[in-house]
Amino acid sequence: MRSIERRLATLGRAPLSEWEELARAAAPPPPGLVRWLADHLLWVLLVPHLALLVALVARAPLIAVLCWLLAAVLDWAATRVDSPLGRLFDYAGLKPQLRAALRSLLLLGALAPLPVAVPYACAVVAVQLAWTALGGLAALLWRAAPPLRYLPGQTHQAEPLRSYVACYAAAVGAPGALVLAEAIAVLGAVPGVFGPTSMLTWLAVVAPVVGALFALFVTARSALAVRRLLHRKTADTEILLSELTGGDPHYLVYVSAGAGQSRSVVNQWLPVFDATPHNGVMVVREASQLKPLAATRLPVVYAPTTRGVELLTLESIKAALYLAYGEKNVHLLRDQRLKHVMLGHGDSDKASSANPQARAYDQVWVAGPAAVGRFRAAGIDLPDDRFVLIGRPQAEPLLAGVQRDPGESPVVLYAPTFEGYYEQTAYSSLDTMGPAMVRRLLEVVPRVRVWFKPHPASGTVRPSMLAAIAEIEGLLAGGEHVLVDHTDLTLVDCLAQADVLLADVSSVTSDFLATGRPAIVTNPAGLTTEEFLAAYPSQRGLYLVGPGLAGFDQAVRDAFGPDPLRAERLALRSHLLGDHPDGPQAAFDAALARLTS
Repeated sequence: MRSIERRLATLGRAPLSEWEELARAAAPPPPGLVRWLADHLLWVLLVPHLALLVALVARAPLIAVLCWLLAAVLDWAATRVDSPLGRLFDYAGLKPQLRAALRSLLLLGALAPLPVAVPYACAVVAVQLAWTALGGLAALLWRAAPPLRYLPGQTHQAEPLRSYVACYAAAVGAPGALVLAEAIAVLGAVPGVFGPTSMLTWLAVVAPVVGALFALFVTARSALAVRRLLHRKTADTEILLSELTGGDPHYLVYVSAGAGQSRSVVNQWLPVFDATPHNGVMVVREASQLKPLAATRLPVVYAPTTRGVELLTLESIKAALYLAYGEKNVHLLRDQRLKHVMLGHGDSDKASSANPQARAYDQVWVAGPAAVGRFRAAGIDLPDDRFVLIGRPQAEPLLAGVQRDPGESPVVLYAPTFEGYYEQTAYSSLDTMGPAMVRRLLEVVPRVRVWFKPHPASGTVRPSMLAAIAEIEGLLAGGEHVLVDHTDLTLVDCLAQADVLLADVSSVTSDFLATGRPAIVTNPAGLTTEEFLAAYPSQRGLYLVGPGLAGFDQAVRDAFGPDPLRAERLALRSHLLGDHPDGPQAAFDAALARLTS
């Protein structure tokens, strides 16, 4: 069953509506039981609803009422948490409101022969109308909302975002207030089950009326809250702009990418922004980017509208830094007052590292001469003065050697990339070679400790990637192995501790060059060595493994033994990562100072 849930969860990565994404991003951590219910949403919903259907067929109204109550409460609890399966159901159209309507119809079918069915049906209509109104109010508020300050890494948000999120949360998932309103109406059906002689028959009318009125009250309360927020919108905006201006920001980090990609695209740059002496501000265009963000000293502002972006381009800001070629980048690129800089989010031989869209930016900051060569090889003719070599500031902590206690087992980090959105960028070994390599590695080097860190986007296109992750996690269960996704370790932490890296063509191998330690790179396409190195010249000095684990044993022996490619690897390091006597962080700081002074 867990395997089925994993495969379904792979499909459930589509973004929600912006206001719901924001509510999810600002939600505090859920209790363990609620998290468990969300993780098992398929069965949490399936079992009580099937029981409700059986009660309908068996003409057992009391059992149907109990099953309805169980199903409604479980649905409410499970939707308190953002889960891939929940997103999948939403994407397929089976949203909580529709599920509630189907539950109500099933219960009405069980109550149909009884006089209590009519009052209950009226209450159901009232609840459904209130549910629709809450969603409409949330959408209305989001369209009119000002830019909002977000505190990444915090369990509680500050005003005014907290008030906006409270309005959005009232319509997220299965709203508890409306579940309660219908539950009150359902209680009116209980005495009718026992016949007209019951002394509580009056509840059959009173309870549905109370439930309907409560739903109306919930809607009115939300409408008043929305009205108050819209009334103070201008004041909230002025306060935010005053706070940001007081920080004297000189640059703006512009975040727009595929849903939730800030985990891999943005977080790697945050230590660099935090270390620079220059002040900046981060503008995030999609709410799905907020929750994955790590804590940072940069003020983070959610600004989904172009008008919001214009407001945040303060007079003191001289440069805009972009981390990905997001579709919404054009909304800021039109500002000719700023210097626009493409930082990118990695340095590798992937096709995405040399993008023709780079022509739209005033400067492209790259690690070393190899990156400039990639653009030239791809036919992207940019003048030399458009390139600025800054090294890889993220890799600066890797310059120190790994410290091992005597007798401590060596660490191999397996960090496969994701499968890519296009065949041209399909470099991953995870589902085709991953489990076999890990199994063989444990046989060849029995004392090895394997740290496993798959790319966070793995499984976006190929569900088989999740099956491979599950298999590798099973192989590494127990012992001293580390499943990085189950820890707070960053990629830099992992690279710093690895004695040997096992990876695919990606920026991971480029960054690891800073350590000088050996790396093994996969060749899942089965290219000859000459073809592979011609296509991916930054992999020279790395040990190559082909399909069917061709060359794997020898690569492991060389990496753990004489390391014959060490000299070639060290020579390649300067070409890929640049040569900056004061370090890449200093190079980044100097480049930023030139733009913003």
